[in-house]
Parts: sequence; structure tokens; C-alpha cells
Amino acid sequence: NPMEPAGFDRELLGMKAGESKEFVLGWPADSQSIYAGKQATFNVTVKSVQAYEKPELNDDFAKLVGPDYETIEDLKKSIRESIEEGERGRAESQYIDKVLDALVEASEIDYPPIVIEDQIDGMMQDMDQRLRQIGIDGMSAFLRQTNQDEEEYREQMRPDATKIALRNLVMSEVVKQESFEIDDAEIEERIKQMVGVDEDGNINESSAALADLLRQGAGRNMILSQLLTEKAVNLLQAAARGEEVPAPKAKVEAAAETENAEAETAADERVSESEAADAE
Repeated sequence: NPMEPAGFDRELLGMKAGESKEFVLGWPADSQSIYAGKQATFNVTVKSVQAYEKPELNDDFAKLVGPDYETIEDLKKSIRESIEEGERGRAESQYIDKVLDALVEASEIDYPPIVIEDQIDGMMQDMDQRLRQIGIDGMSAFLRQTNQDEEEYREQMRPDATKIALRNLVMSEVVKQESFEIDDAEIEERIKQMVGVDEDGNINESSAALADLLRQGAGRNMILSQLLTEKAVNLLQAAARGEEVPAPKAKVEAAAETENAEAETAADERVSESEAADAE
């Protein structure tokens, strides 16, 4: 857990239920924790001590895991497939990251500074929400606790924000070049996923108002952006798997127009030749 500094578990070894202990630990500067480079004093009270008993891996255990498993072999197969799928997903994500980085490197991207500032704003808002989820009163409290000011922290975020923003710009260009289309059925399906449905697949009455908001204005634009980005990612994933990727719609249409023009020109030439022969 990146929120816990190294050595936290060791400090608890040997403690009994009801005992308390105070100790100081720190996070290295390169830690993924929001407290990287800081130290903290911990006051811990052990409420209970429990022992883990390793279960026997048999068919009975498999059935306890879930109704889809009749035997331990069924469970092992499911775990194996899940691990393989996860590894494929990570490999594809890494490939897409490399492709996007290569595209960014090879592209001349003009963008106003506000693009990066907006990205930093979004990252700050996300950080604020995550801090509140773990009981810290938002970014302001975090900055006070870590003796940082907001501008200093924004500058720390700038390299990652720039990288993300440029990738997003490249992804937007992929969407533009591929001329992806989103129909109303896809939007409605995504709305159902977001607000929930009843047993018949219909949107619950309690969520109807939210669904209506998502069908128009900013809500609809947000869903359109999500679906277009997903299509672009799926295209890159298909390329990563070595699958045949269809030519962009714009290029197909342009090729079709060229082919039609060439056919019309050839037909005109044949007509002209025929008329010339008749004249002779």
C-alpha cells in the first residue's frame, strides 16, 4: 500500500490486542505516495489479532468461491484465464502508450498554454477527491500538512500533465482522421450503463431525470467524447494484436471518389474514340 511507509508492518509485530504504540516513519522521495519525502508520527492501537488459516484447495473450496465453479480445476482455469487476460491488457496498454509517445514525438503539435493548465486543474481536482476519500480535508489541508504551496505542487504535476495532454491531442487527431461515428443506440446504451437499469433492461424511474440530462448538452458531449476515445483505443489495441485495421473512412471515401472519377474519365475516352471511329 503506497499510503503506508516501508516498515509499518514490522512496527506492529508482537503487539497484542489492546496494546498501543507510537513510532515515526517516512516515505522516500521517489515514493508513489502523496507523502513522498515526508515523515509522519503514527499512534496505533491494536483492537484485535487474527490468524489466517490456509484452506485446502479442493472442490469444496472452489464451490465456496462462487457458483460458477464445480471443481478446483474450474477455479484454476478461471484464475489462469483472468491472469492471461490481465497480462494481455497490460501489454496492449504499454504498446498504446509507446505508440502515442512516438506519435507525439513525431508530430508538430501547436497548443495554447491553457491546455496544460486545464489538465493540471483536472489532476488537482482528482487529487482533492481522492484525499477526501481517505479522510483528508482536500488539497488545501494536504498542502498545509506537507508544507507546500499550490503553485509549487502544480509545477510538480506539470511534466505528467503535459505528457497526458499531448497524448490526448494525438488521440483526438486519431478520432478525427478515422471519422468514427457514434449513433443514438450507442449513446443510450452507455447512459444505461451509467445510471443503471431494472430487470427488464429499462432505466429506473429514480434515474430517469439523470438519464435525460445525459441525453443532451454537456452530458451528451461527455458521452460522445468517451465513446470516440474508446473507439480510438480499440483501434490501437487491434493494431497491437496484429489484427487487420480498416482504412479510415475519409480515405475510403476519397479512394472511392477517385475510382469513380477514373471510371468516368475512361468511359468518356471510350465514347470519344467510338465517335471518332464513326466519323471516319
